[in-house]
Amino acid sequence: MTYKIKFVDETERVAAEADGWCDSTTQTIAVFKLLPNEAMADTFLHECIHAVGNVMGVDWSKEEQVAHRIATGMCTVVKTNPNVFKWWQSLL
Repeated sequence: MTYKIKFVDETERVAAEADGWCDSTTQTIAVFKLLPNEAMADTFLHECIHAVGNVMGVDWSKEEQVAHRIATGMCTVVKTNPNVFKWWQSLL
């Protein structure tokens, strides 16, 4: 599946009551465009986790909590180990 990224304004953010969301029907990941960089990275990864879960048919009883904790944890790992992920990306 190919998802599009949509950067949204304050009006859409308020209406959704969220900094980001994943719409598996339209295959769109939305992210509030004025987030600070680290918050944007965390939000984008969080929504990617939802997208992967949807595509892979993951049945999580606490999906929102899992996506939030994994996204924040992975952002921390990437931030503190940038060379490891450059190496890892070269393997793909």
